[in-house]
Amino acid sequence: MKPLLAVYGLLRRGERLSGILRESRLLETTTLPGFDLYDLGDYPAAVPGTGGITVEVYELPGDSLLALLDEAEGVHEVPPLYRRERVGEWHLYLYARPLVGSPRIPSGDWLA
Repeated sequence: MKPLLAVYGLLRRGERLSGILRESRLLETTTLPGFDLYDLGDYPAAVPGTGGITVEVYELPGDSLLALLDEAEGVHEVPPLYRRERVGEWHLYLYARPLVGSPRIPSGDWLA
């Protein structure tokens, strides 16, 4: 089975990093419960929470794209900017640093 990725920020259609997913297939746009979204200025951050976030779910062409996305999301930085986790069948990048003074996005939708 090809990897599935849920995206909520700059990887969504029309956003500045969406080109990374040009070889991927959009499966659906949905709300993922159990997470909150915060505005960090130039990009959003998802963390476990009590709300829900709007995500686009993509089928990736293969695992090699996950390695490229890990680099783009700062997974290997010290300390990491994001960490990739599994949420059911989907991969999701969660913010890995403190959210000092960042406002919560009540709608859970970065593009709203």
